[in-house]
Amino acid sequence: MKTLSKAFWCVLLAVFVAVAPAVRAIVSGSTTNTSDPGSSAWNYVGAIGGAGGVYLGDYNGTYWVLTAAHVGLGDFTLGGTTYSAVSGSSINIYNTDSSQADLALYRISTSPGLANLSLNPFANLGTTTVQMIGFGGGKSWGTNTIAGYTSYTINGTPYGGQGIVTLASGESGNGGQGVGGDSGGGEFYQFGGTWVLAGILSGVGELFSGGTSLGQGTIAVDLALYRTQILNDINAVSGIPEPATWALVLGGAMLTLVVWRRRRMS
Repeated sequence: MKTLSKAFWCVLLAVFVAVAPAVRAIVSGSTTNTSDPGSSAWNYVGAIGGAGGVYLGDYNGTYWVLTAAHVGLGDFTLGGTTYSAVSGSSINIYNTDSSQADLALYRISTSPGLANLSLNPFANLGTTTVQMIGFGGGKSWGTNTIAGYTSYTINGTPYGGQGIVTLASGESGNGGQGVGGDSGGGEFYQFGGTWVLAGILSGVGELFSGGTSLGQGTIAVDLALYRTQILNDINAVSGIPEPATWALVLGGAMLTLVVWRRRRMS
């Protein structure tokens, strides 16, 4: 798999922060890589109508799904079982300027019996390899390398915010890209052997830096910016936070300390 150089990463980061491209909701279909890749992340992504959603876990007897706001609340089919959406349980997630992020959180009636999923707490994942799982033409997956971050909006909707960008040119042109029906699916990475939810698939489009095309790209909502709000909203209903997320943060802090010390000693 191709890993972008550090220099290229810095250029992309500056470009994406400086522009706010408008992208369209994912619109074309594909059934590439439809077999279970063997990752536990695959088990958490289910169908909501013609799109997707991600099961977050059981919080004190309340069972939560996260999807794209432009997908919305609906019955959730996971592993061949359909779980009814709890009427009136949908919660909107907001940006700091009070505009709405392309995220919707809601409850389902019964538990799929999976362990709680960890949400990414790290603001910058660098050129991490991610696994995208969605329902474009049937449940499917692909991998790619994070190219940068951007502020964005989705044409014809009020939704936008901070997004993780992957490019069609990633991994020597073989990187996975979102297609029709993938909206609401998950973008995951591995941390210490654990699959962590980094983003919710939101949109695709041709991305530009000024007048220069960067080619087709996929944008996933960057959950690092919304993680605290999501967990606080869940906690307001369930009354219990998720211990696994604290373990992940502690592990990250330890990792940062080790890297800092090694740099100081070198």
